[in-house]
Amino acid sequence: MDAAALISSTYPCHAFHASLPGGRDTGELQLTQTGLSYQVASLVGTLPFARLELTLGGAANKLIFIKHLDKPDLVLYTSDLGILDNPILRAHPECSRQIGVARRKRAQGWGILLGLSLLLLALPLGLLWQMGSFSDYAARKIPVQWEEKLGAGVAAEQALENKHMPKAEAEVLLKPLTAPLLQSLQDSPYHYTIVIANDSSTNAFALPGGYVTINSGLILKAGSAEELLGVLAHEISHVEHRHGMRSIISNAGIYLVASAVFGDVSGLLATVGSAAPMLLSQQYSRQFETDADEKAVILLQRAHINPEGLPRFFERMIAEEKAAMEKIDNKQAREAYKKAIGLLSTHPASEKRLTNLRSLIGQSKGQYVNQEVAFRDLQEAVKKFVAASSEAEPKKPETTPEKPSVAAS
Repeated sequence: MDAAALISSTYPCHAFHASLPGGRDTGELQLTQTGLSYQVASLVGTLPFARLELTLGGAANKLIFIKHLDKPDLVLYTSDLGILDNPILRAHPECSRQIGVARRKRAQGWGILLGLSLLLLALPLGLLWQMGSFSDYAARKIPVQWEEKLGAGVAAEQALENKHMPKAEAEVLLKPLTAPLLQSLQDSPYHYTIVIANDSSTNAFALPGGYVTINSGLILKAGSAEELLGVLAHEISHVEHRHGMRSIISNAGIYLVASAVFGDVSGLLATVGSAAPMLLSQQYSRQFETDADEKAVILLQRAHINPEGLPRFFERMIAEEKAAMEKIDNKQAREAYKKAIGLLSTHPASEKRLTNLRSLIGQSKGQYVNQEVAFRDLQEAVKKFVAASSEAEPKKPETTPEKPSVAAS
């Protein structure tokens, strides 16, 4: 057997030619020292290496197309890319050059595919990484009127659970305290509605659109006007920076957030509307709590209200919680107490958070307004409101189990 036969190679192929049934058929290629031979059905011949054209094609460049300038009506192709490594083909200078071009094209194709894959992976990861910024932008796409309608609906639901102090009476009592705070808001799109609920838990919460509820327990536990207004400024900051809306938006999914960013808020509105009940029980992220703290301090300083009240109130609540928890041995009673304290369960106050607050306030200087008379008037009125509400409530049957007490064991 001669040397040419030893190095000859055969490859499966397809051919396009008018003489073939249906214009195409399958066969095989063979590389020899004299050229590229083909046999496809009755179509048999040899293409010299000179003037042979080799190009990549097909999906992901997985096919080698073969043409010859002397036979323009014939197209051969093979899916066996090993033909590019055949030494017979590579020995011919022109074919070798075309093989180099084909390999570079294939490498570029894989590079583009890899780049697109990384891009498709990076886009959602980038959205997740920057979800805070995207959720803020998406939240601002939602009309204020829609926010107000959502907040009003959730507030009406909440009002069914706890009796509210008559609106006119609450406004007269709260206005001297809240006016400096609300007047210090810069370009706020919201008109605030602040109500007082007969609820013993030490809590306050804000809803989109400017609906704020202060529990009677918080008012009676506060030691000064600054403490009450510090908490109120924190809740107002949640509203102003749309933390409630952004929390729901962040959980809505990348597709809906991206759609809102690019102008289509319809899907996001539907999702936010269906998730509205979450607004009453949600816990804000650490980032949102820190942001609300910082903005609250700025707002209090602008209103000439001593911002020291906010960390002081948290510190006092933490101390009271710790002392009470030490007296409770029963696990269920401890969990019941944690829920009853309200503010700390929805606004966890870590040592780092308090340190940050102290740092912000440490730079504060100026004369602060004295609102203690108005605050004491509010407390006295709330005491009467709570007492009157308790007397008006129907007595529960004696068989109804009582809530676990703080000292339960």
